[in-house]
Amino acid sequence: MSIPREDRITGAIIGALIGDALGLGPHWYYDLDQLRQDYGEWIDDYADPKPDRYHGGMKGGENSQTGQVAGMLLDSVAEKGAYDEDDFTARLDELLETLDGTPEGGRYTDQAMREVWHARMKVRKPWRQSGSLANTGEAAVRAPVLAGRYAEDIGDCFDALTTNVVLTHRAAETAGRSVAFGLIVHALVNGASLQDAKQHVMNGLRDADKRMTMPIPAEATEYGFIDDILLAGWVADSARDTAVSIEPAWKVCSLYGLACPLSSLMPAALYLSARFEDDFESAVLHAVNGGGNNMARAALTGALSGAMVGTQGIPERFLLGLYDHRKLLDEARKVAAAAG
Repeated sequence: MSIPREDRITGAIIGALIGDALGLGPHWYYDLDQLRQDYGEWIDDYADPKPDRYHGGMKGGENSQTGQVAGMLLDSVAEKGAYDEDDFTARLDELLETLDGTPEGGRYTDQAMREVWHARMKVRKPWRQSGSLANTGEAAVRAPVLAGRYAEDIGDCFDALTTNVVLTHRAAETAGRSVAFGLIVHALVNGASLQDAKQHVMNGLRDADKRMTMPIPAEATEYGFIDDILLAGWVADSARDTAVSIEPAWKVCSLYGLACPLSSLMPAALYLSARFEDDFESAVLHAVNGGGNNMARAALTGALSGAMVGTQGIPERFLLGLYDHRKLLDEARKVAAAAG
């Protein structure tokens, strides 16, 4: 069955936000026995965080601060019709002004955003020099918005991604990997498989006269991300290889690492979205039940799987249970329509 590109774009954007919200409650359990004790043998829906843990006081279905920032980018692109860095950073500044630079200053503030807060609010650095050196996945979680908006033109997508990710992540490898993730989503919303993503990206960037490198002007360096693009096909092939057995599938999260580096999160998300290629629910729930930084892992998995199945393949309970889902869906559809 052919899935319209607009539905794939909407699925990628809303899928990332759903994954983030699904991981909010049971976030950052590295003791998987404790995770099962607190949430049961299988988490299958949104859940409230425990009062004494991360995100305590929030409710199941709400987005974390990472999801909140991705939602702010969605707000901006939907309202402006395109990526407007000045508009987006003005919105980010408004958020930063409500925080105090500590983990509990608002919704849980992770390391990257605490470092951005310090650079902007204390040192008063310009935005292009305020990115964190953290190796985490927050910029990649935002990437589906830009991959969707610029689905028609991979050159414009590359430009938007490379300028956006450095706002919060200026470590060359992490920034480049975040761009690569966005370009893989770009391939998927255009109907490519994970195995074919490399050709979509490599040919598209060549035709757009773009190099497969992430420039970091503030650091006078760059990162070549071709291996991160190739990773999509390698992992997808492994997910289908009968000689490779990972049972249950959520154990792939431990295989690649439960912690926060994007280098651990991205391959697990690729594996789960490839293994459950037509099954959004299984893909994101295995990402959640794997523990550790399941919130970011599920967000990345949700973006990939959502791009593959479209909103028509996302269970209704996930759509309706997402806080402010009507607004978010409307904005995601506006972005998809603007892509042409």
